[in-house]
Amino acid sequence: MSLSQDPIIKRLRDHFVCGWRNINGVEKFAGKSHSHPPDSSAVHTTNGAGGRNVQMLIISPDGDVLHCLPGYWNPDALRHELDFSLELAAIFNQDLPKDERSDAFLLAHMNHAAKHAELLVKDSNLQGFDKRREEGRADGSDFRRRGGEGDATRTVDQVMHERMARRPFLKIDEFDLSTVVDYGASFYDKHGDGCCDGVVGRPSMPPLPKGDGKDGPWKKKAP
Repeated sequence: MSLSQDPIIKRLRDHFVCGWRNINGVEKFAGKSHSHPPDSSAVHTTNGAGGRNVQMLIISPDGDVLHCLPGYWNPDALRHELDFSLELAAIFNQDLPKDERSDAFLLAHMNHAAKHAELLVKDSNLQGFDKRREEGRADGSDFRRRGGEGDATRTVDQVMHERMARRPFLKIDEFDLSTVVDYGASFYDKHGDGCCDGVVGRPSMPPLPKGDGKDGPWKKKAP
C-alpha cells in the first residue's frame, strides 16, 4: 500500500500534518465496495481507482485546497503529486494579487500534468467499469476527447489536474469535492466487474450490471 512505503511516510512526516474523516454514510457521493479482509491478496490496480471511496486532499494551513487525489495512487505517483503540492504551497505563500496567484495555480496544474512521465499516465487509465460509465453519460464526460464523443480514453491524472486548475485556492468549505470526484461507477470491487479491463496481463471481465452493482455476478448465493 502506498501509505506504508518509507519514502511516502518520510514526506508526510516532514512536510504535512495528516488527518482523516470517515465519509461512509455521511457524503452522498461516497462509493461502496466489498469488504477486503487483511489476509486478502492484493491485486494490481490503477491511479484513481475507487475515486468515490477515498480522497486525499492537500490543504494549506489556512484551509485552502491545493490538490485532490481521488482513489488509490501507487507510491511513485503519490510521491510525485505530494512534491507538486509543496510547489503549490510555495505559490500560495507568495505575496501576489489574487488574480495572479489564481493564474499561477492554473498554470502549475496544467504544466505539471503535461510533464507527467509516460508510465504515470499509463498507470492512470480508467478501470473497465469506470470507462463504460463515462462513455454512457448523457451529460458528457471530460474523460472523452474534445467533442465529447467516442471512447473515454483520457486518464485520471490528466483530468484531475484539469479539474483542480479550475478551482484555484478554494476554501475547504467551498470546495465541491463531490463534483471533483464525480467519475466512474459508484460501486468498486478490486477483482470483479471489470476492474482489470485494459490492464496488460489481466483478463477482461464481464460488463457491470445495471444498478449499483450490489447484485453483480460476484455476489455469494445463500446456501
